[in-house]
Amino acid sequence: MEPETLRQRLRDHGEIMVVLDSGLEYDLHTHTSEIDTETGSVTTEGMKDGEYVVVKFPAEHVEHTYYHREA
Repeated sequence: MEPETLRQRLRDHGEIMVVLDSGLEYDLHTHTSEIDTETGSVTTEGMKDGEYVVVKFPAEHVEHTYYHREA
């Protein structure tokens, strides 16, 4: 996915879930994620399976995104 498209979706929704082409899923939040449109890299941090992790991956590996609408 284009980094600018990903950044805009995150900005619009505040939180999005991304699914990578490897099948891994990550929650991106505006306050814990950075999308560098120059390099195309995504960095996010938070809890994953009970551990605090920092993850970096290329935006081009994002297969699709989704979000939950609040009722």
